[in-house]
Amino acid sequence: MKAKEPVKPAVKPNPKLQEKAISKSPEKQEEKVIDTTRGAVPFSTGNIPGPKMARAVMPGIPGKMLARAKRPLLIVGSEIEDKDVLARVIALGKAGIQIASVGDSYKYLGDKGLDAHYVNMHALASYLCDPQWPGLDGKGGYDLVVFFGITYYYASQAISAVKNFSNIKVISIDKYYHPNADMSFGNLRQDIFIAALDEVIAQLPKK
Repeated sequence: MKAKEPVKPAVKPNPKLQEKAISKSPEKQEEKVIDTTRGAVPFSTGNIPGPKMARAVMPGIPGKMLARAKRPLLIVGSEIEDKDVLARVIALGKAGIQIASVGDSYKYLGDKGLDAHYVNMHALASYLCDPQWPGLDGKGGYDLVVFFGITYYYASQAISAVKNFSNIKVISIDKYYHPNADMSFGNLRQDIFIAALDEVIAQLPKK
């Protein structure tokens, strides 16, 4: 008869080593990346402004630009009635960013204690193209305007006007790709859009 081999003691797993291995998993790292550069084609197929079109960017870039701008302006419209989107607009406003409220969006913002001003979108686009315009609060013009939550075709024309007739930097952080902006997100699913707005907000200084 063969002698029985000695039974090796079971090795207890080290939870710290397991945790370390999990943290290095590429799948876990990929989950943290919100890619807003995909689908960077005009949401409306006929909206081709020419050879120069918006650069698709990750959400950290507009966030940092908002944080560094001396006079930023956030322009939002009637598509902010969704509770998740509205919460992000309020967070941006509470970070100290002035808001131009177009369409019927002011009814969602007027009682939130924000620096929000109702204005007609068509008129606002004209004002932004005037270098002598003192701004919504009379304290001067803007060096950066950021759009989202506005009916696509309406926002597209306003962005085109500012692009072609002013020196203001224009960014779209909407869930649709806007080729007339200097920078834009691609066409996004709603969940990616919300996560991207959170990353923009995360770059802003806390008030």
